[in-house]
Formats: sequence, C-alpha cells, structure tokens
Amino acid sequence: MKQDGPPAGARIFRGADPARHPTRGLTEGAVLAALTVLVGAAGLIAPPVGVLLAPIPVMLLVIRWGLRIALIASAVAALILLQFFGPLSAFSVTSMFAPLGLALGWGIRRGIGAPLTVLTGSVAFLGSVLIGVAVTNIVLHLDILRDLIDAQVKGIDMALALQARMGVPPQQLDEMRQLWDGVCAEHHCLPAAMPQFLHTLAPAMLVLGAPLWAYLCYTVARSVLRRVGYELPGVPAILSWRLPPAWTAGLLWTCAGLSLASRLISPWFDGPAVNAVYLVLIIFAFLGTLVAITWMNQRQIPRVAQIAALVLLLPSGLLPLLALAAVGILDAWYDYRHLASRGAEEAATSGNPPRAKDRPQVKAVHSR
Repeated sequence: MKQDGPPAGARIFRGADPARHPTRGLTEGAVLAALTVLVGAAGLIAPPVGVLLAPIPVMLLVIRWGLRIALIASAVAALILLQFFGPLSAFSVTSMFAPLGLALGWGIRRGIGAPLTVLTGSVAFLGSVLIGVAVTNIVLHLDILRDLIDAQVKGIDMALALQARMGVPPQQLDEMRQLWDGVCAEHHCLPAAMPQFLHTLAPAMLVLGAPLWAYLCYTVARSVLRRVGYELPGVPAILSWRLPPAWTAGLLWTCAGLSLASRLISPWFDGPAVNAVYLVLIIFAFLGTLVAITWMNQRQIPRVAQIAALVLLLPSGLLPLLALAAVGILDAWYDYRHLASRGAEEAATSGNPPRAKDRPQVKAVHSR
C-alpha cells in the first residue's frame, strides 16, 4: 500500500488473522459495536454526524479483522438500535453507516487505493439508500423523499412568514410563495413548482451526494485513525481531479440518448433525461470551476478575490454555469490545467534576467 508520509510512531496496517485470535476479534467487535450505537444514536439528532462518524468503527473492524467480524458487529449494533429506537430508526441508521463502513474498510484492507476505495464506498452508500427508500415505501408505505421535501416546504413557509413580519414587500413574497405552494387564480389546484422539481431530481441528488459523503467520511476516518496509529492513503488533491475522455464521452452520449428518447419514444424518459442533464451540468461545472481556480492560482490572484468571483458568478444565472460546464468538458481532452501550469512556468522563465554570456558586450570608448 502506498504511503504518503506517516507521522512518527504510526503503525502501517498489516491486518490481523481472526482465526488465530477469535476471542480478541469478537471483544473488539463488541466494544466498537457499542461505540457505533452511541454515534448512531447521535446521528438520529444530527444525521451528518451519524453518516460521517458511525462508519469509522466498522471500518476499523474490517481493517483489523475482516468482513465477518465487522458484519457481526454491525448486526449487533442494529439490534441494539432496534430495541431502543424502533424498527424504522434502526433500519435507517444501520443502512447509512454499515454498508459505507464495510465498503471503505474493505477497500483499505485490500489496498486498492484511496480513489477506488471512495468510489466503492459511494456505490455501497447509494445502494443502501435506494434499498432503504424502496423498503420503506413498499413495506411501510412511507414516501421518505416526499416527507423530506414537505419538511423543506414548511421551513420555507416559516421563513416567508418571518420575512413578512420584517417588512418585505408582499408582491415579492407572493412570487417566492408560488414556487413552493402551487396555486391558480383561486384554488390550490396546480402542483408546486419547486417541490415537484426537487422530487424529480431526487435520483440525481442522491448520485451526487453519495460520492460526497463517501469522500468526507474517508477524510474524517483518515484523520481519526491516524491518531490511533493507522496511516491511510491520501486522496489526490481536489484541483487535480479530472474525468478521463472515455468517461466524459459516455456521460455526454448517455445524456443525449435519454433526451432523444424522451422526445421520440416515450414521455417516461423525461425524468431520467432531466436527471442526466442535471448530473452532467453539475459535474462538468465543478470541473470547470477547478480549471478556473487553477488558472487564478497560477496568476497569483488572492484567495479572497477568487472566493468573491465564484460567489458572484455561480448564482448569476444559467449562462455562467453552462460556460463552466463547457470548460470542464473540454478539459477532459485538452487538459487546460496542465497548459496553465506550463504557461506559468514559461512566463517565470522568460521573466528571469539574462545570463552573463547572453548579455551584449559593450565596450567603453574613451576620447583622447
């Protein structure tokens, strides 16, 4: 496994054999299962805490003792959560931390590298979320996505009421309210635009959120496990992230194919086409933003000015987002970040003073 400068005294993972120390592995599994329950219970109050921290004990068990001990500990943690918090909470919390922790720990134990480990964890996390949504919808007849969107709508209603008490013009509030409360002239008979839009784009948001949570969880786990002596391989710097040309072409052709299918074959493809367009736009706009940040870094633009430029550019409409996406797509083939760094090196080289042997020789002529 490739290491990147472990701190003094850190132990590089070698792996333990559960067949030689079965009692020790089960004891560690019980202790870490209890710790997982505590973090998972905290995650019921603050879900981001549960997603980021609860997989770490499971990861450590997989790294030290393999998948079997980690699966047993995850099952024990799920049963304890079931006893204290009920089936729905236990199932939702377990489906969030167990697959992600198992996948990340497996990738670290196998030594497949940080990028593939994060990709494996994101696939496992996405699959567990989809299975959880399907089970609650089919078995319990609960639409979790709709409930989450309704909670967002209630929060927006409270914010609008607060703005009304603060003196915001009623016409502006009505325009904002129409996005969240679909209305016609007199009755609430049209679907609300923004909740319907969010419900349609829920698959795309899940696909984008899974790698983000896996990356954050791996980063936090790397920092935590380093404290106890395990050095995990680092993820490449964000500014170096690029999609291969084959992946870029595949995403573009998929987006184009679904869009044509929605127009020519069946309206059933409308939802997948919208999600594909949204995914392509966000992914390549993010990569285009990395190109822009690299360009500004090469020209030594202050970080405060960079943040101000991005804050002003991104919310200013669809056109800047499309421009960034176009730059991100072309970067897959032309590698603008490499060109920018090479141009900066050439500029720095050309700015050096000429060497002594390259300087013109000037002789002084003295008049007699």
